[in-house]
Amino acid sequence: MVTSTHETSHRIFQDHPEVLIPVFEALGLPPPAKATMEALTPDATEIKPLERRVDTVLRVEPSDGDGFLIAVEAQTARTSDKGSSWSYYVAYLHAKFDLPVLLVAVCRNRATAS
Repeated sequence: MVTSTHETSHRIFQDHPEVLIPVFEALGLPPPAKATMEALTPDATEIKPLERRVDTVLRVEPSDGDGFLIAVEAQTARTSDKGSSWSYYVAYLHAKFDLPVLLVAVCRNRATAS
């Protein structure tokens, strides 16, 4: 349920983005100089189907602890867009199964791994 406290907690950044400066400082990052900011639509609903397939997903249920997932991705070559795909996989699997996700990228050589 949306409350005024919830709305105020995030809308202040839309109206007064300068309040983010202490966040950058706390993270040790320089605030962007002379940057423009615009609020984008927060709707994360996909209108068109998005095909994404994780190579292997394993559910681990230890007898002495909490369960988690392992997502295994085989990489045979360097690919610049894998970071966004992997982030999506981890977020999707966590949301779907409500379990922590460990991503393992298996590379055949150091050049691919770097």
